[in-house]
Amino acid sequence: MTDVTRRLTRRRLLGRAAASVATLAAAHAARAADPAAPTLAPPLDADVIVIGAGLSGLHAAQLLEDAGLLVTVLEADSRVGGRVRTLLDLPERPEAGGSEVGAYYARILEQIRRFGLQTRRLEFGALDFALHVDGRLLRGKDWADSPLNTIQGPARRANPAFIDQAFLPKDTGLAELDSWLTGARGTPDPSLAQKYRELGADAQALRYLQLAAQGDDLAQESWFWNLRKKKASDWGRQSTGGAFMQVVGGMSQLPIAMAAALQRPPVLGAVVTAIESKGDDGVVVHTRGGRRWRARFAVCTLPLTVLRTVRITPALPPLQAEAVAKIPYGQGTSTFLRIREPFWEVDGLGSSLWSDAGAGKAYDWSTPSGRYVWSFLSGVTNQPVRRLDDAATMRHALKVLVAARPSMRGRVEPIGVMNWSRHPWSRGTFAYRAPGQIARYGNVVAEPHGNLHFAGEHTAALLQGMEGAMESGERAALEVLARQG
Repeated sequence: MTDVTRRLTRRRLLGRAAASVATLAAAHAARAADPAAPTLAPPLDADVIVIGAGLSGLHAAQLLEDAGLLVTVLEADSRVGGRVRTLLDLPERPEAGGSEVGAYYARILEQIRRFGLQTRRLEFGALDFALHVDGRLLRGKDWADSPLNTIQGPARRANPAFIDQAFLPKDTGLAELDSWLTGARGTPDPSLAQKYRELGADAQALRYLQLAAQGDDLAQESWFWNLRKKKASDWGRQSTGGAFMQVVGGMSQLPIAMAAALQRPPVLGAVVTAIESKGDDGVVVHTRGGRRWRARFAVCTLPLTVLRTVRITPALPPLQAEAVAKIPYGQGTSTFLRIREPFWEVDGLGSSLWSDAGAGKAYDWSTPSGRYVWSFLSGVTNQPVRRLDDAATMRHALKVLVAARPSMRGRVEPIGVMNWSRHPWSRGTFAYRAPGQIARYGNVVAEPHGNLHFAGEHTAALLQGMEGAMESGERAALEVLARQG
């Protein structure tokens, strides 16, 4: 990671960071002068309570502790990591959540170096998709000239697994990574359905585009949001060549190491039910079972899907409350299958699969720990499994995969399941925006509410995913530090 790249990813946070430098220095000086001096006045449990032990919460806790504050992290789950999840109890250690580390993920890479974790380059180019279209199988390279392909225009030659790339412009028109926040104001923000039709997408193309979308309906997803995603992706490739890496031993090694390095280990199984912001009297966080946790400040990193279930007093301002209630999340379920025999040698097709039916995408995937089939059901293909338990989800996945590709029968066997749609502490994958929501809400979900601050990938202004989560935790920590007297 070059110094130039690091500055670029952080440039929009430098103003807040500069304002916090004096605070950080004063806190360190006070701690050094009298390390045993108490920082808490009874009945406070901590200077700051961080809600959620995903990457954003753990990073915020790190920075706050580094500034000399006492931090308590509350996590509802029985593990740390949030939507980073390696299935560590399985031999292949499948990655069930965020795992690909871009070369421009400055904060993630900094943590990987800090804890001495090893990485391996991820080769996306090795994926060779067999296509399952209208009940028939064919090679990906035969698609453009296949009679099954009735798509008109330039998108005809696009691999259906990546057809959305054929419709996105080369130039997003966004000058900076955070230009999406201002660029959508006063600018039409049509739905994906409307924009794709304007760009010439026919019925077959629209059907495949729906399979590539985060949401269940192209009419409910913002075109401008997709420009934001492309801007971040293009910037990453231009800045660093687009290389991605995996953590040896699983991406979960990182949040586990971050949590272990904290002065106070995260409190697991602490389900937050209510948050009270009491002004000069600080914050009270209520957890299931009647426990109350008191601190001067709180940083809440809960996904909006979960935050909707938490009572906040005083109530959030109307626009912020509306955004929390209405910003949608993608839906996704992963199933992992051990390869008993190379089924692709039986039918002579690529080792990965894309289907226009219920099978979705199935990748011939590998990590430093092993190779497996990763079947990912998202959006509309996720609907049948959204409320199923793991056993029923695996049965469904095997059924649709074998129906699409008979050579897999008896040549793959179950490993594990991660149903993010059903998971009680995520209830989805990642936030996106409906048409008009960027202009209406901006980034109001990131605005502090009294002594309550917010973080999480849904509040990030620059990047998304894991690096966006880290960015948001840094911003929230700096906000708290700027208010320390």
